[in-house]
Amino acid sequence: MLKKGDDAMDIFIPSVPHLVHIETTYACNQSCRFCYNPNRNMKIDRTTIDNIVKSIFEAWIPHVYLIGGEPSLLGAEKLNEYIELLSQRSSVTIVTNGQVYLEGLSDKLACIGIPMHGIGETHDFLAGKSGSFETAIKSVNLYVERGFDVRCIPVLTKTNFNQMYDVIGLAKKLGMESVFVDRYEDGGIGSLRSLELKPSLEQFRIALGQMIKGRDDFGIPVGWGTAIPFCLDERLITENMFADCGAGITFCAVNPKGEVRLCNQSERVYGNVLSEPMNEIWHKPELSEFRDLGWVEKPCLGCVVLSDCMCGCKVDANHSETFCIDYAVRENGSFCKPNPTTCAHEESDIPRELRRFKLNKYMRLNSQHKEKYLVTQYQTIILDDIALSMMQQILSGVTCEDALISINAEFVDSDEVRKFVSVLRQVGAIDIIKE
Repeated sequence: MLKKGDDAMDIFIPSVPHLVHIETTYACNQSCRFCYNPNRNMKIDRTTIDNIVKSIFEAWIPHVYLIGGEPSLLGAEKLNEYIELLSQRSSVTIVTNGQVYLEGLSDKLACIGIPMHGIGETHDFLAGKSGSFETAIKSVNLYVERGFDVRCIPVLTKTNFNQMYDVIGLAKKLGMESVFVDRYEDGGIGSLRSLELKPSLEQFRIALGQMIKGRDDFGIPVGWGTAIPFCLDERLITENMFADCGAGITFCAVNPKGEVRLCNQSERVYGNVLSEPMNEIWHKPELSEFRDLGWVEKPCLGCVVLSDCMCGCKVDANHSETFCIDYAVRENGSFCKPNPTTCAHEESDIPRELRRFKLNKYMRLNSQHKEKYLVTQYQTIILDDIALSMMQQILSGVTCEDALISINAEFVDSDEVRKFVSVLRQVGAIDIIKE
């Protein structure tokens, strides 16, 4: 995504954002204490949301999240219209509080995100609604029974920092597919309770320890859903728990009026998808003031992992119309020094036997942009010419490694073909057929 030149940081900007959050409404049936929304009184404008969804569909965005506010207030029938349309070109996720079970939800949905902010009363306290915890559990059970991938998405605060292990254990018990924790960010309605909600550095580190232990003890994927500065704790790197949100580089948000911002926290608007195509908004010169990194300050300025970490969360209530380094970096003075050589993901193992495979149902090949995208349930991968050719061969009916090796023998070494198949399996583009 990012590469360091001789004199400056060069940022590769894709033709369109890889992920777009569509905020379908700011209306909500809960009163979460940390809510990033600017208000909960906006009425649902279904015609406007219809047009926003159509615009995002026309932009061939790889991944789309339908969020709120609370998207379940639109009802299953309307959401299914969006899912059926968008899923033709995108991997689609819905983020909901689980207070309304959406009967008959389309099985073309890639994922449902539902939060468990703590156990029992802790969840209810943070959600601002008595009985919310039990209602959410009932919804999770129903969605899991129907075969949906359901992700647990707690928000980490001062109140629940020491319950992450229990939340992960509960998610595993309920059959949820993963846990991705959103650290409280200082924005929206929640910014009024910043002192009450913002976890200290020590509380963050305790939560991180519980997340690592929960991942290892319960055997469930665990990570961060929000950007975290790599320097807050060396375990972010050593335990492969680092995360950057990609705001303004591979991600943006569209509010219920169609306005495009770098992220859900930002108040700066760069255009409106109701009057301009997303790809034109995405490449406006005005965005260069963020992408040139001129706003970066010490200690992030000059950091060896800046190109990967990108300063953690770049917007909060104090900088909602501009950019900033993460509040945890601004407010604390002691940090580890991440080693960039440990940030690379390990390659997948290649088995001795040749494999047979089939396409995963969420796999899409997006050839509409300058870059050619392999879109899977949770990831977007840019393909070079050779990878694109092999992917097209698989789409045309090649289902085994020996055939893929034979077809490409003149151009690609067999080990490279096998590595490619391993990567496809790892990112969820194919499923291995067991003999």
